Amino acid sequence: MDAPRPLRAHMALCLLGFRGSGYSPTFVEAMQAVQDAFQADPSLGVRLVDEPDGICGACPNLADGGCTLGGSEHEIHMRDHDREVLRRLGVEPGAQMTWSALLTRIGERIRGSDLPAICTTCPWLPLGVCRQSVDALREPSPDGDPRAAEAE
Repeated sequence: MDAPRPLRAHMALCLLGFRGSGYSPTFVEAMQAVQDAFQADPSLGVRLVDEPDGICGACPNLADGGCTLGGSEHEIHMRDHDREVLRRLGVEPGAQMTWSALLTRIGERIRGSDLPAICTTCPWLPLGVCRQSVDALREPSPDGDPRAAEAE
């Protein structure tokens, strides 16, 4: 079995809401590749982290090992986002599970209405797609699978 993919904890929520836009073409490609891989094989493993991951490596806002989207100290906010997601999921940094299990856990423990408290500095939050996608995890799909967003 391949090693689990390191994934910034808050990026799990970002992947749910990702709709093909981002900070740069390279970043969009990286997000799309990860989203496509998880949709093609929900049994792929993830290791939840509270630090930059491979997707972050494609972001033009990554410098000196941290996010600079909102300035040189923005990585502090990103880690806060990660740790809040980890706390709500009831896991520690380094927790490993499949993408499918992560979606189930998100659906059980996080609501779209929680996102403003989790994603406090996210410029994408006002679009509402992350909220819709997180809430869709609670809605049964036509085939009865409660993880409707997984198949989208």
